[in-house]
Amino acid sequence: MDRKPIPAFYCCYLLRSTVRRASLYVGSTPHPRRRLAQHNGLSKGGAAKTSRNSLRPWEMTCIVSGFPSHIAALQFEWAWQNTHLTRHIPVAERITEARTRIRTSPKTGRTRRRLTRPPLNLTDKLANLHLLLRADSFCRWPLHVRFFCQDVFDLWQRWCDRVDERISESVKVALDPALPIHTKAGDREVEPNLPAASPRGGIEGLELGYAALRGHLKKSLDLFEARNAVCAVCAKPLDSFLKFAATCPHTGCDAVSHLTCLSASFLVKDTEDVVVPIEGHCPGCKGHLRWVEVVKELSLRVRGDKDLEKILRTPGKRKSRASKNAKDQTVKSGDAIDPIAGLGASDSDSLSEASADAAAPPMEDDWRYIDSDGESASVTSAFSDRSHGFGPAEKTLQARGGPKGCLEIVVEDSEWDDAEILD
Repeated sequence: MDRKPIPAFYCCYLLRSTVRRASLYVGSTPHPRRRLAQHNGLSKGGAAKTSRNSLRPWEMTCIVSGFPSHIAALQFEWAWQNTHLTRHIPVAERITEARTRIRTSPKTGRTRRRLTRPPLNLTDKLANLHLLLRADSFCRWPLHVRFFCQDVFDLWQRWCDRVDERISESVKVALDPALPIHTKAGDREVEPNLPAASPRGGIEGLELGYAALRGHLKKSLDLFEARNAVCAVCAKPLDSFLKFAATCPHTGCDAVSHLTCLSASFLVKDTEDVVVPIEGHCPGCKGHLRWVEVVKELSLRVRGDKDLEKILRTPGKRKSRASKNAKDQTVKSGDAIDPIAGLGASDSDSLSEASADAAAPPMEDDWRYIDSDGESASVTSAFSDRSHGFGPAEKTLQARGGPKGCLEIVVEDSEWDDAEILD
């Protein structure tokens, strides 16, 4: 079984058509910006229900994030889509009821009954979302609801004032609209198409990676190098449990504790009969801690080897190392230039000649070397064997006592020696 860390980001979202505002769609994704572009036809993908051009473009009205895994997000998505069938909402508390469709076969006359999804408007979707956030299966999860449209957030507030039940304090609800293009965030003017960590708001300002855990991870790895850590709760040495120990994310706090000890200290004041805590205080610095922040860093440190390397990698060193490797590769390629030419790697003419020799097909002519005994030996072209050291001809010359590394130079008599001088 491939165990993975808690995902950095995974959410369920509610889409609304800007052309026909009664058309709604519920889905889930780890990347809201990319998924919205797919629904609007700007990139490949999307869903069949959002592929009609008459309903595009779509807008993302709200998202629910903070799920412990992508499977948990898919469970919440299915429950939100099928609130008339899900077991997370009791039958007595359901707002929507399933419809029964009866079909009769014209050939056999048999009838089939099938439950269908009832049509829901925006108020029904938000009301069902309120029910799911209050359900026992999701009420203790560290979920975060973000609204990107002011009218949808106002409708949510009106519904919350209307019902008597309240959602858990662990579920955070906030309005996070996208700022206009010319709105200034801080001392600089915000530009469109900002990265995920920008203060722009909306889906453009969502943090989708583990960048926020980098400082916590580095501090945990530095603490574990000492290998003499003691649990801050039970005062016992961690020893073999050091790898699975929980650390405090606050700056300046070196508290390390067993995961079970920290969980027990968080659940001391909890009156409910539960196993997983929500929040508590650090045994070292007494600062406020959320259980999901501690467990997410622990799961990433234990299970996310590939993600851990990417987070702790220094971009500057990687760039300089790549430049150095490219420079060394250039020098090595310059050494393969024809030594007969006597030109260095910086000479462009010699570099082009070497490239032409490497690209040219091997010579098919059969050269033969004739020794003093009159015997001949087959010799291949020296140019084709230049990059592989000594060729067969050069090895033959070495075996016969000839010169090493090149063919023997033979100077023949000129025909002008027998010419007669005419007066």
